[in-house]
Amino acid sequence: MGGGRSNYGRVVGIVGLSHTGRRVAHLLRSFDLTVLASDPYATEADAQALGTTLVPLPDLLHRSDIVPLHAPSLPETRNLLNADRLALLPDHATVINTARGSLIDTGALTAECVSGRLSAILDVTDPEPLPVDSPLFGLPNVQLTPHIASAMGTEVHRLAEAALDELERYAKGLPPAYPNHMRDLARIA
Repeated sequence: MGGGRSNYGRVVGIVGLSHTGRRVAHLLRSFDLTVLASDPYATEADAQALGTTLVPLPDLLHRSDIVPLHAPSLPETRNLLNADRLALLPDHATVINTARGSLIDTGALTAECVSGRLSAILDVTDPEPLPVDSPLFGLPNVQLTPHIASAMGTEVHRLAEAALDELERYAKGLPPAYPNHMRDLARIA
């Protein structure tokens, strides 16, 4: 990701200083990075306390090498990163979405990733799950992860059981059972 460059001295632009966005900013303080933030509800004092610089979204996108999204899903944030805004990102920038799939225009991001200009790490997508024929599945500059970060309580046990079931299927040479579209991909391959 990111054209094979290291992260030293790069610019991270955090979109949304939610609880998670603030935690990310805090964790990034120990690295040699420039950290920008864009959030219409954050104050300069908030940004300073986090070691970030508050900037308008277009400025953040224009200057950032890595853009993690931590904004809420609201009518005004739907497709927050649309084709025009994605075009502001520098070549080889990486978009990270662990917030909500609706924050990104999936078609526009897919076009940017297919061209090789941008990379993406996506824990959430819109739609979720992606269609089985989505080009995002096969791109070397895209990492797709299952949206399980918020699993808690008995869900963790269910996830562990599903993972063990999948490992058993794999050991027996069987295709994956979950999710269903992965089973379809195994048949196509």
